[in-house]
Amino acid sequence: MGSIQAHHDIMHAYAKSISLLAIFLISFAAPTVVINAEAESLSDIEVLHTAVNPSNNKTYHLLSEGSWSDSAQVARALDGYLTTVNDNDENQWIYDTFANYDNQSRHLWIGLADYQNEGDYRWHDGTPFHYRNWGDSQPSESESENYVHIAGTNMGNIMPGMWNDLDDDPQYFPVYGVVEVGTAVDYALRFDGIDDQIIIEDEIPEFIGNISISMTINTPDSSGIQFLTMLGDYGWGLYIHDGALAYSSEYSISRHPTSTELIPENTWVEVGVQIEEGVGGYFYIDGAVSGEIPANDANIPQGDFGSNDCYQSGDDCDELIIGKMGAGCECNFYRGLIDSMTVSSDDIELEWLFLEGEGPITEDESQEFVGDIIGASWVMPDGTIVAQAVELFSDDEVYGISGQAGDQLLFFIEIEQYTRELYIDAYVDFEDWDDWGEYSFDVYFGHDYIPNSWQHDDEILENYNYMWVDYEWPSEGILWMVIIPTTDIEDMTIYTFMDIADPPPSLDEMTELVNEIPVTSQKINPGRGAPDEDRVLYYYVNVTENLSLLTVETYGGSGNVDLAIASQTVPDPFNSFFGWEEPWFEEFDDMGVIGEFIDSNAKSDWSTGPGNDQQVALYDLEPGIYYIAAYTYGKASDFTIVASMSFQPENIDPEDAIELSPGIPYGPLSGYTGLSQYFKIDVPNEIERLEIDLNGGFGEASLYAMLSTSPTASDYTYRSNSPGAGDRIGFNDPTPGMWYILLDTEMVFGDVTITASFEDRYVWEYDGTPIQLFNGEELSGIEAPAGNSLNFYVELDNPGDFLIVQTYGGNGVLEIEVIGETVVLEFDDFFEFFEDDFKADGRQKPGSSYTTESISIESNGENTEQMVYVEFPANGRFDIKLESIEDFSDVTIMASWVDSQFIEPIDEIDDQDSLSVRDTCRDEAEQVMKASDRNSDGVLSEEEFEMVTLNEEKFSFASADINSDGEIEFAEILQLSCSCDNEIKLIFSQLSSNNDPVSIEKLSSEVYENNYDFLDADIDSDRQISLSEVDIIMILCETTFNAFDRDSDGVPDSEDAFPDDPDETKDSDGDGVGDNADLAPSVANEFIYSAGAILAIGLLAMLVLISRGGRKTNQDLAWSDTKQYNISEQMLDLHQPVNNVENNNIPESSNVNYDSKRIDKTPSTSQEINHDNLFEQLLSQPESPPTQLLGMIDENGIETIEYPNGSGYKWQRSDPNNPWIKQ
Repeated sequence: MGSIQAHHDIMHAYAKSISLLAIFLISFAAPTVVINAEAESLSDIEVLHTAVNPSNNKTYHLLSEGSWSDSAQVARALDGYLTTVNDNDENQWIYDTFANYDNQSRHLWIGLADYQNEGDYRWHDGTPFHYRNWGDSQPSESESENYVHIAGTNMGNIMPGMWNDLDDDPQYFPVYGVVEVGTAVDYALRFDGIDDQIIIEDEIPEFIGNISISMTINTPDSSGIQFLTMLGDYGWGLYIHDGALAYSSEYSISRHPTSTELIPENTWVEVGVQIEEGVGGYFYIDGAVSGEIPANDANIPQGDFGSNDCYQSGDDCDELIIGKMGAGCECNFYRGLIDSMTVSSDDIELEWLFLEGEGPITEDESQEFVGDIIGASWVMPDGTIVAQAVELFSDDEVYGISGQAGDQLLFFIEIEQYTRELYIDAYVDFEDWDDWGEYSFDVYFGHDYIPNSWQHDDEILENYNYMWVDYEWPSEGILWMVIIPTTDIEDMTIYTFMDIADPPPSLDEMTELVNEIPVTSQKINPGRGAPDEDRVLYYYVNVTENLSLLTVETYGGSGNVDLAIASQTVPDPFNSFFGWEEPWFEEFDDMGVIGEFIDSNAKSDWSTGPGNDQQVALYDLEPGIYYIAAYTYGKASDFTIVASMSFQPENIDPEDAIELSPGIPYGPLSGYTGLSQYFKIDVPNEIERLEIDLNGGFGEASLYAMLSTSPTASDYTYRSNSPGAGDRIGFNDPTPGMWYILLDTEMVFGDVTITASFEDRYVWEYDGTPIQLFNGEELSGIEAPAGNSLNFYVELDNPGDFLIVQTYGGNGVLEIEVIGETVVLEFDDFFEFFEDDFKADGRQKPGSSYTTESISIESNGENTEQMVYVEFPANGRFDIKLESIEDFSDVTIMASWVDSQFIEPIDEIDDQDSLSVRDTCRDEAEQVMKASDRNSDGVLSEEEFEMVTLNEEKFSFASADINSDGEIEFAEILQLSCSCDNEIKLIFSQLSSNNDPVSIEKLSSEVYENNYDFLDADIDSDRQISLSEVDIIMILCETTFNAFDRDSDGVPDSEDAFPDDPDETKDSDGDGVGDNADLAPSVANEFIYSAGAILAIGLLAMLVLISRGGRKTNQDLAWSDTKQYNISEQMLDLHQPVNNVENNNIPESSNVNYDSKRIDKTPSTSQEINHDNLFEQLLSQPESPPTQLLGMIDENGIETIEYPNGSGYKWQRSDPNNPWIKQ
């Protein structure tokens, strides 16, 4: 294995040297030279002096005079290049060593030129152009002056050692070349581990029998799975698996062989694998064997596995991939640098050296296999990007910048000492507002080094068309800025501005402040019109060791003094933003910050306001001089000024934790970002409750607690992260033992004390009544079991700029919901605010143009640390609901808000009476069904049911599938929608404005599917139902609605002939009329109606006869009751012969003389015929039902019928052949 590796190293070096020579002779050599014509001039150039630079151990040659082009060719012949200058130290060493060699002043050629592209300077060896040392007004604008030299003597305004550009062969003075011996610059590609890769689509030769893969890499983090290369679809490949090398021998990663040694991180290392198919193989790291591969794993898969991804996409998936797993998976990307890759066998060798240094492609040494670079960045071996740097200058713009997505555009600016402010903005021009956001880019910053996406001091990501950054008191040096377009950009402009402060006075001109020693009797008493320098006194503090906090305060005396402190130079209150006496400055607290925000990294602090009591502070200070200014716009007399130093605490490591005594405060304490302080408390047996409190002070702090071991910000048992520095941890039944406490902050805090105490058991009690929260006041110790909720509310007297509701501390999981009204501000409202319609106090005049809208916002956060932010809350009530997802306890809740200074209170409009129910639960079910049934098949699949939300609540498929048939019918959706809790919630939400109570009268006027007792739910007896009372109704109500019995008659729809008619359930004769309303339940009504029509015609005819004067007497005209009753049966052919009827009772028509008789117009009652109700009268006679008529069988087997229908007469029989017997 060693000989194989040695041979590979030699061939690798040889190939790279040849390639470098060829490329750089073409790319960086001077214009074409005819060797025969210029051989004489080249032979005249000789080496005058050789020296070794002790800082880099490189050899340099001083050549005799010659042109830049000739000197460059001689440099190549000397195995080097015209020198590259990387920094001031190297520039000075070259000047000192060669510019005055042998007591002769010389101008020196260096390897910098822009002959290929005007303004695009490149070093002879290919190194990116970053460092520069131009002389005054250089480089010149002459297009012929393309070659750079170090001035050996004073050249007008160009000082010795500075740079100047010249013609290739200046005739007015000689220039001597300086050669730096060594190879050309080596490039690498950096992969981000997210989506960077190289895809080689050319057909890769098939490796059979054996394969060797070798790569030179630099990996900052070797955890996880990171593929270096892989062929096609799960073919051969090499990758990193949790620090070890692994070889892709088959489809399953879990069965891949891995090395026994781990690769080193953050250093260049050569890794590889060698396989003899079916025999075995080895891993190696830097030439040493680091693991053996057994024969059964010595496979060479050809990348044609046929994975599902490739099958579905239809892609060939036969590419060679560098930087990620193969074509079948967009995963397992590599994060690090790759300098070279070689894949070889006995008769094949593919080698990529990545010599291009720029551009979107890379070729192997044969130039047959071209890789498309996707996202990966060209870098130097040390990781710095390969890009030509553009210098930025204060109050100047750089125009016309363009780049493609993924390019790295490099800029820098030299920051001078005493720079008070550095401002940079970058923007892409656009002609139409519709184009805004079309371009985007990321920006990275580094101080004195070139940043990248991995390593940077600051980043501003996802900038759409515009970016700006503003640094206060930036450190002296070079600020590098890398812009990486995420879309192609054109015509970008960068503007830069620096504000340089004056240097400080000498220490003799200022008063020194010594720790804790007051300086008294200070006064500033300028006369009218006095200059600014008479209005300020300067002081300084000499800090000799690291401090956690330096405070300076003034007090006593009379007048009005303001205070400022800075770390770079004296504060300049009369040329500073903070010097303006704006009215809102009074909102600054005594730490010189708005509200509670304090920047621990600030290099200055200001304190203004009435009187002489002022205080400023700086945090996390290194040794140095810090400057203070006491100043006034009026006068100040007899005040005292004192500085106080807080040294870094001794308990910054867990092993140095300070043990607290129960109930005894410890402090005062201060802290800043990055400072951790540890404490501990020994908890004995039978302690009911442990509480750890921070009290007093200012700023922002966090507490963490854990038993037996020290907690961290990510590993703890209890945590309090409440706003401000008043954090508290409390819990019942602490486990006996030593509890460790961490106190830290992501900002700063000061003047706080910490107390650990043993308390009585705390029990939270809640009766369901909403609890009012007050602005900025905490309510602690709340708890609830999983599935329960707690209700709170706040009342805002005025509209607010914001409302924040948050929970923290304790343990468990919960969510917050806030319901209320917000003010809707139109776009023009903001401009109206700045117009002339202001009161004297600066507030906007009241107006009525504002409207409100109802909002319901749920919290976002983790566990018990939840927050809801409401922008522009309207005046009025906001209801707050805490929903317990898992049991939670010892939680604190707080609501805070700030009244708006420009929105007047909005009058409440009592529009409760105008509200009405628009959608019932049935309407809601229909809407949900229609929206969710995507395939319109009338039922919902489990996938479709995932879309179902009723009253903002989701349901499980199993609970909704009542009949367990695997699909959801409309009735099942209706059952969910019309459950008693959902129905009342739906109705209440439509009748209530802003969740205000609704009168019982209003609620009772609605039609419900379920039964509700609103009087019982009216706990406070105010004849109204509030939101909290609705919650109680929802808990206690019982669903009486049954979607499978639509008319609620007790008969399921599947058995009910009339599912929508509660009065009917059966239709015995199938005529569509229910038995209860049917004239003859066993006979179809069409027969009845036909018979009725015939009867009516017959009666009409008889009346006509009578009206013509029949001679019969009233007696003759009277029909027997039996005949009258049986007409309908005769017409239906259902009658039976009646024996007691004699034919001679009816006279023969031939003996009737209609003309000889008159009909009495006033017949007796028994003889009266009502023609309007004749049919009903006929049916009203109680005659025995026909035997053919069928009745209902009761539980005793007796057949029963009501006849005639609706008459109330009941008939029975025990056998269908027997006659009916009247009950």
